[in-house]
Amino acid sequence: MKKILNQISMVVVCYNSSFKLKKFLQNIPIEIKVFIIDNSKDYNLKKLFKKKKNINIFFKKNDGYGSSINFAAKKIKTPYFLVVQPDVTGIKKRSLINFYKYAKKINDNFSVIGPHFINASKKGHYQTNLKYKIKEIHNVHGSTMFFNKKIFYKNGGFDPKIFLYWEETDYSKRASKNGYKAYQLNIVKVKHEKGKAVKTRNIIDIKKLEHLYTWHFIWSKFYYFNKHYGKLLSIIYFFPIIIRILFRMILYKLTKSEKFTKYYCRWDGLKSSILNKKSLMRLSNIPFNL
Repeated sequence: MKKILNQISMVVVCYNSSFKLKKFLQNIPIEIKVFIIDNSKDYNLKKLFKKKKNINIFFKKNDGYGSSINFAAKKIKTPYFLVVQPDVTGIKKRSLINFYKYAKKINDNFSVIGPHFINASKKGHYQTNLKYKIKEIHNVHGSTMFFNKKIFYKNGGFDPKIFLYWEETDYSKRASKNGYKAYQLNIVKVKHEKGKAVKTRNIIDIKKLEHLYTWHFIWSKFYYFNKHYGKLLSIIYFFPIIIRILFRMILYKLTKSEKFTKYYCRWDGLKSSILNKKSLMRLSNIPFNL
């Protein structure tokens, strides 16, 4: 068992998440090298884990989730690594062993393996039929991903142009063209408390964070479609979405609804992606209420 655990590292990308990390990491065995990539420069993390020899902490510029995973992958010495967000619960020693064993059962012929989410939402968490222990899937959810490091690099890692959302879908799409499939391992069960990994001070922070997620989700979605299907087909696909967004912006502006800001951010993110602008929106310059 120890021999298996020594083959796996863990990557945790976080932003203002120190309040979650201590409890999150308490079930992780000492044999696992943990790489915390902090994008908020929370230097208290060094004090929090100074006695944990298996935990490595790196502070870096906040240039996106996928870019941070790429950064961590270069530091890792083990052949396998598990990427997991601090708002995921249920990862234990047995989970890590099962990821490894089933990777071997499919002869390491996979792009990525994800778990079963016991609180899966219809949007975002793709799920396979539970009667299978392991089953092919279109792509896994980005909150929990198990990789073979060599295959991760062979498929080009994550696209650094994507700041947030759709990076795992893009990776799986590219990997499938190389003959590697994504899998869901249903005997590993986790819960994802979506959006609970970032510490917020007040209602303004919460709203701004929601608007930031809205902006990046639509930016990344159009970027993905444009990258893989071309701009013309992407605009045709997004045309009804554009009409819907603009209609609601007008409606909520006239009625002076606070929902206007949400749809403004959605429109701004989509417009930026259509115009090939970089994914540069950050929490500091996202509007709270327009």
